Amino acid sequence: MNFILLFFALVDLVLLVWTFSEGDLKAFRLWFLRFMLFGMSYDNLVQGLGKWFIDAAWYEAANVPRFVLHAAVLPFLTLFTLSVMRSAGVNLAANKLFSGFCWLFTLAALGYGIYHEVFLLELGPKPALGIMKMGSVSGIPPIATILTNILILPMAAAVWKVSGWKWFFLGALFIFLLNGATGAQPWGFLVGNFAEVVFVVALLATHRRFAES
Repeated sequence: MNFILLFFALVDLVLLVWTFSEGDLKAFRLWFLRFMLFGMSYDNLVQGLGKWFIDAAWYEAANVPRFVLHAAVLPFLTLFTLSVMRSAGVNLAANKLFSGFCWLFTLAALGYGIYHEVFLLELGPKPALGIMKMGSVSGIPPIATILTNILILPMAAAVWKVSGWKWFFLGALFIFLLNGATGAQPWGFLVGNFAEVVFVVALLATHRRFAES
């Protein structure tokens, strides 16, 4: 099963390299996707290597950046979505009050995530399906991630309504439902990592669709 994670890591890396053929149109959005892909590739790589290196002295420390990247990058998905809304011509995105809310939400999610997922991080072995990996021993769900996913769903739906581009919304709905349905299962992390690949492809396609808008 660890080879599935290594395969996901390779797919993410290939997509990351591909983004550099896209130029710098809407640079913020593109760089957000690059950081997101780097974090996903690193996450899958480190988990996939656990079978051979979980007892190595360096392995626990190598897991920490997984959580740092997740907590530091994902909150900016809200601003990515706000940028797409503006490019799609969604009137709400031009509202200063709504834009201010998106910025405040991003900063709050960033602060909460860094505090709960990084500062309070405690790692422990979490073997599953023959995969030897490490994870957080905290039972607190990733609230910042969940709320971010909930927020972007209606935002992506507004993009669909105005522009006819449905793939952003469907990708966001796909990962939200799949993670919600399988997150508590021992094999849920594999499904979740697959859903991440599908979602990031939807984000890349969305960026490309509105890059020149």
